[in-house]
Amino acid sequence: MLSSEQVGGQPDPSMWLRQLVLRGFQLMPPVRDGTGELEALIYVRPHGDVIDIVEVLAEDHVRAARVPRRGEIRTDDNAAYWRTSGAVIDVVDQVLALPETLIRA
Repeated sequence: MLSSEQVGGQPDPSMWLRQLVLRGFQLMPPVRDGTGELEALIYVRPHGDVIDIVEVLAEDHVRAARVPRRGEIRTDDNAAYWRTSGAVIDVVDQVLALPETLIRA
């Protein structure tokens, strides 16, 4: 999707994360462990009756899900309409390709 954005010949994952913000995702306060080390960055985008969530644990360990909007964010498998995991670039490409609403039969 953003393959032209590169650093040292390699795609720059931060460019993909910026695309999330440009598409309406909000970066939540960073998740830190007891010593203050960064554990995760979480991006959320509520829209309609769903919430899209992207959790960045490492450049190659990212999880994303589309969950129902019920007043709380549930991350268990049974609550998700859609879910994926992988590297930043792959996961963000999939999230940005999602339709605004999922068609349910």
